[in-house]
Amino acid sequence: MKSIFKRLFIFALILVGAGLVLVAMQAAEAQEPPQMHPTYALLDADGNNVLESGKPVSTLKTCGQCHDTEYIEQHSGHAQVGLDQLIAGETSSNGREWDLTTGYFGEWDPLLYRTLSATGDASIDLTTPDWIELYGVRHVGGGPAMYSRAGGLLTDLPADEFTPENATVDPTTGELVAWDWAQSGVEEMNCFLCHTATPDNTARTAALQSGEFGWANTATLNGTGIVSEQDGEWVWNADAFDVDGKLLAEYVTVQDPRSDNCGQCHGTVHGENQVPLTGLTCDASQNNTTLRTGQV
Repeated sequence: MKSIFKRLFIFALILVGAGLVLVAMQAAEAQEPPQMHPTYALLDADGNNVLESGKPVSTLKTCGQCHDTEYIEQHSGHAQVGLDQLIAGETSSNGREWDLTTGYFGEWDPLLYRTLSATGDASIDLTTPDWIELYGVRHVGGGPAMYSRAGGLLTDLPADEFTPENATVDPTTGELVAWDWAQSGVEEMNCFLCHTATPDNTARTAALQSGEFGWANTATLNGTGIVSEQDGEWVWNADAFDVDGKLLAEYVTVQDPRSDNCGQCHGTVHGENQVPLTGLTCDASQNNTTLRTGQV
């Protein structure tokens, strides 16, 4: 009998301990962490300060001043989403011949009934630019938003060949028309989306859906006071920078990713661990990722 009570007591202690850990984790997330990130310059794709060039910010160049952003992007499943399988020449391992990969980029979407098209397909559904415009809102950038299926930059693709990588489907005629990567730019892995406190995903989404891929990461900073849209153009605010061209400390809001950051791509954020998530509709345009992978 004593042995049974002893086991029950130990089990109760484990439950209480687990509950305390969970409460502590939730409390820690609710608290704002101290700002320890140094100030830095915002650089464009050429490595020049955006205040001087007026061009879109390059997250790879900007964050790459300290971090190995090329390695991070190339080894991030969030960025690659299946492109790495195509570059490696791998075929889908899930047994479905219609899937090009087992990732977000290349796998058939059973909710929207859309699929990424391959070169030589008799009927073209989604080209790479079309995929970015439709699914880019749920993708952090980099990977297929920056590189071709052969591994080169999308901006290096020949402009005179109509393929699923450098063309788009005309919604009226259904025919392929040329896509100008030099004009649209590419979307680098968007560090601001996950690592800043108030990313503007609405402005970012608008840039992607209008085909302005190169400005999407800049648009993410809308509302921070660093950049603003004026007469349809993004303009950098010189008052947010010091005399050396670095952001003033109050504009540096770099942080670890939080649930709300994750929810921008992964869908519904539900923090009530003891309350089941209910009320989701089957509107795939709103709840696509949550319906496929669950809530954050």
